[in-house]
Amino acid sequence: MFCLISSRAANSWIEGTIPSTLRRMHNLTRINLSNSYMYGTIPEWMGELQHLELLNLGTMAGSGYTTGLNGPIPSQLGKLQKLKELILESNYLSGTLPPQLCEGGDNNSLLLMNLRANSLEGSASVLEGCGSLVQLDISSNNFSGPLPASTLWDTLTTYQASYNIFSGVFPCNLCHNAQILETLDISHNRIQGQIPNTITLLSGLKTLILGSNEFTGTLTENVYYLPGLKVLDISNNKFVGTIPTAIEYPFGLTTADFSNNTGFTGILPPQTGFLYNLQKVRITGTSMSCSGVITPYNVTTNASCNDPTRCTTPSLISGESHPGAVCSDEELLPCFLRFSNDSMPREDSSNMRCKFIMRKPPEQAKIDCAQRSGAYTLGNSAQYLPDIVKDSTEQSWIIHPSYYQYRGCTCLQGYSPVWDANGTIMKCVEAPAVDKRTVIMVSAISAVAGLALLAVLVLLAQLYLRTRPKWLRERIMQAKRRQVRSHTRHSSGQSTCSGRCLIQYM
Repeated sequence: MFCLISSRAANSWIEGTIPSTLRRMHNLTRINLSNSYMYGTIPEWMGELQHLELLNLGTMAGSGYTTGLNGPIPSQLGKLQKLKELILESNYLSGTLPPQLCEGGDNNSLLLMNLRANSLEGSASVLEGCGSLVQLDISSNNFSGPLPASTLWDTLTTYQASYNIFSGVFPCNLCHNAQILETLDISHNRIQGQIPNTITLLSGLKTLILGSNEFTGTLTENVYYLPGLKVLDISNNKFVGTIPTAIEYPFGLTTADFSNNTGFTGILPPQTGFLYNLQKVRITGTSMSCSGVITPYNVTTNASCNDPTRCTTPSLISGESHPGAVCSDEELLPCFLRFSNDSMPREDSSNMRCKFIMRKPPEQAKIDCAQRSGAYTLGNSAQYLPDIVKDSTEQSWIIHPSYYQYRGCTCLQGYSPVWDANGTIMKCVEAPAVDKRTVIMVSAISAVAGLALLAVLVLLAQLYLRTRPKWLRERIMQAKRRQVRSHTRHSSGQSTCSGRCLIQYM
């Protein structure tokens, strides 16, 4: 006699509800029915399988007009004291989280919980009782209230809660307790306030995604002191201030997105050039400019900056001419960047095409970054710029043309440039329409010319028809004569010879 301890039917064509025959298999430790065509609710009797360590019911497609798994998460799952992995992602589960799900605190055995892409709602504070969590993914639901953050999460490495309606402020408990956290994604929520300075306690953080929230104030420099940071996304918020020179410190940074924070001002520091692994930088929808003269914000001091002379932005620029608003050719881009020879139409409604931005050759970058002055120079540190050569396919520098004052852009065909008083902002407007009388005159001339050409072609055709029979008849007659001679010569050769002999005899 034997007993079944694992049931795996993942990635199968199985349809119907979860089979009740599993209820009698009390020794099961693993159930994996993911990526199948099952539907219905999660049965309460699953709480009777006391030896279960893995329950994967994720990504159920349903069958016909039925959806995948639906209804609430049964509270009986909280009785599974040995359960380590609970995966219910990509279903149609609804309702609130049962309080029993995370009973036990430190004694709760759950290491991985994946509830992403469902329709769960209400508070997620129940999860704070799961004291052994390593990976938590509750993204793409309808959870509300404050972000869950537990003092027990000292083993948590992945925290994903994006695409919900969480509100409140950034939870400081995460910084103090989840200090081995590697991935933090709380984007697309309604989190407000500032990022706490204690975020530096998350020294193992590699991915920090805070985009599409309601964060305000200056972005603490401490973000740039996370040594293992690879992905930084703070887009679509309400941050103000400048990007500090401390951006050079996360050497492993590959992606940085500062877009759609209209309060960001100043320049992109040349220290960004020290980031050897950087692959993508996005600076659009900000008030940053190569000259530091920006609109519509006038940030006079950045609390995260130690150099007031560099972090002070000049007075607000209106539509009037201002001599300090125009950047020199050397200041248009950070000293280690240049315009490529290739350009491409922009994907927005600006009706213009702009040149790609790419790194300069290493030796040229070192020379230029050493020779510039003020905030645009690296001085003696320029010699430490990385010896890398990357083209536009290896690095993507997405910088709005307003930063470099549209100097690498031209209008598309049919559009004309219109510049502001400073010559720093260009708009492409539709070219003026041609006068209707001119259009009518041109059309009439074209019609007359077309009729004249048609008449000439008709005359040439008539001339051809008149002359063609003369030369054509001669050609045809010549061909017929040659054909008759040839036929006579070959077909009646013997008769011709007899006749000739007879004539000679006579």
